[in-house]
Amino acid sequence: MTLSRIAVAFCLGGLLNVSAQAETNLSSQLFINASNIQQKGQISNREGWELDLKRFYLDFSHKFDENWSAVVTTDVQWRRQQDPTDVWFRHAYVQCKLPDGQLLQLGVAPLPWIDYIARKVGYRYVDPSLTPMNQFAGPTDLGVHYSNKNDNVSYAVSVVTGGGFKKPRVGDSVDVEAYAAWHIAPGFDIAVGGYRGARTQDKDEAPKINTAERFNASINYQVKSIRLGVEYVHNSNWGQVASLVKDAKSGWGSWASYRYAPKQSVFVRYDTTKPNRRLNPGYEKDYVQVGWDWKVAPYLTVAIVGKRIEETSVNFHRESNEFGLWSMWNF
Repeated sequence: MTLSRIAVAFCLGGLLNVSAQAETNLSSQLFINASNIQQKGQISNREGWELDLKRFYLDFSHKFDENWSAVVTTDVQWRRQQDPTDVWFRHAYVQCKLPDGQLLQLGVAPLPWIDYIARKVGYRYVDPSLTPMNQFAGPTDLGVHYSNKNDNVSYAVSVVTGGGFKKPRVGDSVDVEAYAAWHIAPGFDIAVGGYRGARTQDKDEAPKINTAERFNASINYQVKSIRLGVEYVHNSNWGQVASLVKDAKSGWGSWASYRYAPKQSVFVRYDTTKPNRRLNPGYEKDYVQVGWDWKVAPYLTVAIVGKRIEETSVNFHRESNEFGLWSMWNF
């Protein structure tokens, strides 16, 4: 949190000294949906029609010159039957553009894999991609982030605390995440990524017994009107760094969308995961999403979406079906 506050103070200090050549922007983005949820095999107070504020981002950016800039993004969430979250600093970093497509960021900034794959899957305002949605990883973290993008290969490396952006903290060691994407043809990528560290679970008196690891891979194709892709993820000991008990989880995600008109598209997605491969090997979770998207105005996008989540294990069978209207507002 200290580094986040420093980044905020740095940005506000820059705002007070804006020159005629400097550029400052303030914008916001809201993800709001009204949907009906029906569930089987579980007791829940989330059923019926209700309104969700899935995300409220307030984004402040200040460009000091052609190379240096700062970004602060606050994040608030208010889900059905829950109190509003605290104000999180999803982004709070300074960045420097280096020659030949290189970028250096210091602070709470996007992590390589989710930042890459989210742009390939699209429709973030409906749901995040496979890895963050199933808590296989977080989207941002406090640390040093380096990336390089060019026509043939793009790659990025982050050295981070591992604590995430909601409650940034420092453990007894640093974590590393990296990814690389080969641009085989226009719009066609093969990408791999990985993570290794303790995720601050070794903080204070907690012993580091295991190492948290993650492997990602994706093949995807994206042009102006078509998105196609598949993603694989495997985690080991993601929450068992300080535990004698070991576990692993894995999953596949696939997606397709077609923009048949300048402002309308249809999309479908299917994920399947095994959340506890060692502790509960029979537990499987399947997710299906089907929708229609319409860009009503430059500031508003809406979608009619149907979702289904089915969870099966030796001891239970649960279903959740959701249908409604999702929207993204940009100001």
